[in-house]
Amino acid sequence: MQSHRKWAAGARGGVQADLSFHDLSGLPLAGVCLRNAKLVGANLARTGLRDADLAASVLLMADLEGADLRRANLLGADLRGASFNGAALAEANLAGADLRVGELGAVATKHRPRNGAAPLSRRTGLVDANLTRAILVGSNLGDCDLTGAELVDADLSGADLSGAILVSTDLSGVSLRGARLQGALLSGASMDERVVAQILQMGGDPDQRLQPVGERLFELVAAHQEWLASSGSRGARLELDMVDLSGAPLAETDLSGARIQRCDLRGATLEGANLVFSDLSYCNLASARLAGADLSGCTLRRANLAGADLRDAVLDSVPVAGGQARDWPANLQYARLTDADLRVRGARGAILRQADLTGARVNMALLRGADLSGAKLPSAQAPA
Repeated sequence: MQSHRKWAAGARGGVQADLSFHDLSGLPLAGVCLRNAKLVGANLARTGLRDADLAASVLLMADLEGADLRRANLLGADLRGASFNGAALAEANLAGADLRVGELGAVATKHRPRNGAAPLSRRTGLVDANLTRAILVGSNLGDCDLTGAELVDADLSGADLSGAILVSTDLSGVSLRGARLQGALLSGASMDERVVAQILQMGGDPDQRLQPVGERLFELVAAHQEWLASSGSRGARLELDMVDLSGAPLAETDLSGARIQRCDLRGATLEGANLVFSDLSYCNLASARLAGADLSGCTLRRANLAGADLRDAVLDSVPVAGGQARDWPANLQYARLTDADLRVRGARGAILRQADLTGARVNMALLRGADLSGAKLPSAQAPA
């Protein structure tokens, strides 16, 4: 890296770094100079790259999951197919960066992946990434997966978001002047009036609908019932992703263990439903009826439950059998619960960290049973 710094500065004796397919995970590299470096397929998961200079670097198909890239300079970087899931990119400069689908072999490098383990192609992932106040001017985010990402006050002027997945993405305060949104999925995205106005001006639909399932839903639910009754030997587990289930009549239905992610369940009837161990991450459940539902061990991470009715619902942890006794909690981290009725029957061990409960109706069963660290609580409410 010292040699690369010399090369980047044009000093004698410098050599361009080619760290492609090397394992740099977890290293403390804050402030490092890797401008124009080749890092194709490199493992930089959880690496500390705060304030690093990565301008025009080639991070094609690199793994940067959970990396700290706050205030990093990624100006014009090749980020095609890179994974930034859960990464911290607040105030980072990604102007002109290329975040389209990546393919291995698209950039020449003297190194090769070991054992052919690297994927051949994939879309760039920014799931749950924090891009607050990031600069993305003129960047190419075509087909990029931004599910659950935080883009609060980010500058996306002139950016290409064609085909991007923005499900449950926080777009509050973003600038979209001159941006392209053709084919982008905005279902459940959080946006203020100014952002809505920008999208409408661009001809987009801020209340975009997903692909409807229709009558096929009942066939899929029946197959799931058979899967449960036969302990998995018959039927099929209910697995749905990015489909429209708004208003679905699912009261008293056993959906335990189902995987229903990034779906539109606005106004759905789920009263008395069994949702134990189900996964409803990133779903839009605004105004859904969940009174009396069993949500024990259910995952509702970054779900939108604004105005939902959860009276007498159960959000308890579930004991998990195995070599080490532990409980599996109901997870509502970062969930939007504004104006919801949260007078639940129980919430033992439930995770509501960083959740927004503004205007919600709560009871002591929730306040005493759940982890509300960093949550926005209703006025005059505090955890006991």
